[in-house]
Amino acid sequence: MQRSFLLFITTIVIVVPLVALLILSSASGKGSGQNETQVNAVQQSYIFVRKWGSFGTGDGQFERPHDVAFDSKGNVYVSGRDNNNIQKFTHNGTFILKWGTKGSRDGQFNIPYSIGIDPSDHIFVVDRENSRIQEFDTNGTFIKKWNGIGNDNFKRPEDITFSPFGIFITDTGNDRVFRVDNNFSLITKWGSKGTGNGQFIHPHAIDVDSKGNVYVGVLNQPGVQVFDSNGTFIKKWGKSGTGPGQISIPQEHIAIDKNDYIYIVDGASNPRVQKFFTNGTLVAIIGTKGSGDGQLLKPEHVSIDTQGYLYVVDRGNARMQVFAPVNKTA
Repeated sequence: MQRSFLLFITTIVIVVPLVALLILSSASGKGSGQNETQVNAVQQSYIFVRKWGSFGTGDGQFERPHDVAFDSKGNVYVSGRDNNNIQKFTHNGTFILKWGTKGSRDGQFNIPYSIGIDPSDHIFVVDRENSRIQEFDTNGTFIKKWNGIGNDNFKRPEDITFSPFGIFITDTGNDRVFRVDNNFSLITKWGSKGTGNGQFIHPHAIDVDSKGNVYVGVLNQPGVQVFDSNGTFIKKWGKSGTGPGQISIPQEHIAIDKNDYIYIVDGASNPRVQKFFTNGTLVAIIGTKGSGDGQLLKPEHVSIDTQGYLYVVDRGNARMQVFAPVNKTA
């Protein structure tokens, strides 16, 4: 009897933890992309990979870099606010070419704010202070410009993103969002000035997930408002602060990767990039304040390439920095 009891206890001690381990392993391996029930298991770390750039007006130099985007070949385009140009690099930061000077003529800029690239590798530059969007080929040759959508003129637009659901633009000075087709014909628009759901005071950033949900970031309201592709409000999340998962204001830009993780660039007083699930749960924090490798000063934009590498516009240090998840190699 005693021997049978001891055998029973031994079986419980060995089998139960084994079963629990198998259950956890199975849960963490299900599917791909986000698994919001496994938050603690998917906390991620990023490592510094490379950097390029310095203060100046020469090739590969920046005075106030602002946005970063990729074409289909992996080339990197960076907008320069104070130099009023676009610079093109290889993925590892080798300078290729640049174009633009200050002005209001075709191909000139007055604060080239954001960059969007369509599936044909046409480069769209949000020319903020000229209240227009200009289109170029990959060599910087001017193609076309838009001063508004239909009968609505832009007023200091700030961001643009391309998706299978349309092109989305923050018409910041008018506190609204446009959704247009590939010909820049209006599909819908939404927004008004205010702090309620579906309202904005300085809509600053915009991106779209794989389901067509639209995430809009407002300069002085931490977090995001989420809409369907027709502009119907769904939810909002984000709290002001400097702790993990909190966002200091003014909040900078947002980006969404192919697995629908949301990246928010924190304010200048707390420079870092935070990665979230779509419900606002924190996944990772990238960067600390400073000028060393992997440190940031006044970061502006972040973009994620197809390999999951983060390209961060490190404005205060006049450079680009690249980070990789720990399971990637440089």
